[in-house]
Amino acid sequence: MTTFALMAVSSVVAILVGVPAAATASLLDSLPIAHSIGDRFRRVFVSLWIAGMLFAIATPLILHAAAWESTAGKFGWLVKTVTGGNLIWVGWIHGIHGAAILAVLLFWATRNIPREVMQHASLDFTPWAGWWHVRWAIAKPWGVGGVIVVWLIAATEMSVADLHSVRTIADQFYLFYALDPTWTSVAMTTWIPLLLVIGPAIGWFLIRRQPLSFGTATSTSNRSLFKRKHFAATSTASTPTLIFAWLGTITGLVVCLGMMAVGLVLQTGHLVEIQDGQASARWSLSACIENLAQAPTLFADEYFWTLQLACLTSLLVVPIAGGLARLGRVFPKFGVASDLVLTFAFFVPGPIVGMTVVQLFASIIPNGEILATQTLIPTILAVSVRSGILAYAILRLAYLQIAASVWQSSRLDGGTWFRVMRIELPLIWPAVIIAALTTAVVSSGDVPATLPVLPPGVTTVGTRLFGLLHSGSRYQEAALAFWYFSAFILVGAAAWILIRFAARGSSSPRISS
Repeated sequence: MTTFALMAVSSVVAILVGVPAAATASLLDSLPIAHSIGDRFRRVFVSLWIAGMLFAIATPLILHAAAWESTAGKFGWLVKTVTGGNLIWVGWIHGIHGAAILAVLLFWATRNIPREVMQHASLDFTPWAGWWHVRWAIAKPWGVGGVIVVWLIAATEMSVADLHSVRTIADQFYLFYALDPTWTSVAMTTWIPLLLVIGPAIGWFLIRRQPLSFGTATSTSNRSLFKRKHFAATSTASTPTLIFAWLGTITGLVVCLGMMAVGLVLQTGHLVEIQDGQASARWSLSACIENLAQAPTLFADEYFWTLQLACLTSLLVVPIAGGLARLGRVFPKFGVASDLVLTFAFFVPGPIVGMTVVQLFASIIPNGEILATQTLIPTILAVSVRSGILAYAILRLAYLQIAASVWQSSRLDGGTWFRVMRIELPLIWPAVIIAALTTAVVSSGDVPATLPVLPPGVTTVGTRLFGLLHSGSRYQEAALAFWYFSAFILVGAAAWILIRFAARGSSSPRISS
């Protein structure tokens, strides 16, 4: 019942934040502006909004928890509201992460509605009424799919729930059965999430076979997150409409991303002093700088192991994911089967993945105990599941976007290795790099899968934060998370530049957006 309650709270928060954010961002993106400078600034800001939301999605939940704990949790700089066992607070953290997922899905879906549909709608509706009666009606399946994804992440992710003693199914397995799993405990932990996956899997297949269009399918070259379309009529938008769209878009970005960054900085310099028997809190710039300067040395081992785990996992996973994605394009039935199997596998709780790897090395693999205690191989395999499936999804979409004419003609140009290196990789190289970055980010923060399989003496940033945050976020935890967060910003900026470059080249026949 606690799991279902957390799913409900998370989805409500995601809807209340994500739907308005998507609505205002899509309207800001499409409403015509008379001044060229304002129009150029609007385009840049919308691209930054997309990049920020994608960054919020890729950020591991343990880092979301650290940032929000620094903002408004135990010992947070904003207000002391959380005492443990707070279902609403855990639902808020999951919900803000889910709001970014929902906002990006709805923004992408509404942007790819055919131009003529919105031109006709602009004759009968105001921009806001047109979004609700036309855009939302068409994009609703993507919104429903986003909510189901939020449910499943809340049901299968245990690190945030465990911080506040909210006993979900995955958290109960981690606490009582991780060291000695039974068939009953594994079945009870997996069968509910796996049954819930049936819904999004069916919805995904339906959406895949019914593109967002009226009568004809839209071209894949138009289905880009960064490729802008004007849907509105030729008249410029009213000033109140533009102001409201700006405010809504900025608010969504601040809530999903900005509050985390600000909270970490303020908590790093947050000081509590006792004067005349009473506690008073203040922020100190010198303390903030000092704590940030000490963190790289204090947590050097954590940063080193995290970087090593992320890089090695990315090197292992991306070639395998690319191979599966290519097989899915060559053999469509295999692609459908792998899509379905990997969708189920993605929502298997992390502790079960970790314990499966432990049992594998303990009972099947020769010298498995030595490998498990002296190498990162078991850890890499455990975190490769979710990160590898995400890499597969990115590369699968990239292969599907290669035009049929290009794909058929390439089959006449030589052997498989020649086609992969000389034709396919030049077409999808941005997706390969983005898949590698996504794999590195997700694997570095996959705490549920990491905890059971880390070798003795090895601690990553995620597991260190998981241990420290049980007593609340103080300046050391905030400084540790700040540099972790900063590294993600650099990775996210690199991914954003690559996506922009790929979208800019989408007009070329060599690459699709």
